[in-house]
Amino acid sequence: MSQENVDLVRAAFDDFERDDMDSVLSLCDPEIEITQAADLLGAPQHQHGHAGMLEAFAVWPEQWDDYRIEVIRMTDLGDQVMVNQMSRGRGKDTGVPVEMLFTFLFLVRDGKITEWSIFTREDEALKAVGLAE
Repeated sequence: MSQENVDLVRAAFDDFERDDMDSVLSLCDPEIEITQAADLLGAPQHQHGHAGMLEAFAVWPEQWDDYRIEVIRMTDLGDQVMVNQMSRGRGKDTGVPVEMLFTFLFLVRDGKITEWSIFTREDEALKAVGLAE
């Protein structure tokens, strides 16, 4: 089932890059739980459901011009998929180029993404799944 989970998460990223939010949401459980990194300013730490998903998607693009993402790596962790991703853009108010690395954990159950956890450091994500001290 693991490769199917990776394929599902990859499809969600592809849909996001095409700005097809309906397709992204169709891959997520209606009761999805989103947990933002505690050190992300301006983002609520917890969001719920499809409305919470749309809110989470809006946080970063609203603050940046030329917002884009690059998936660096996807790692199969069984029922979870870890994604290392770079966000890039320019500060909307300052025009300053910004790059931020993120690590995401996606929990997949019954063919739907049920949890999305956002980390600003990979070691925190690995600790969350018991793969690091």
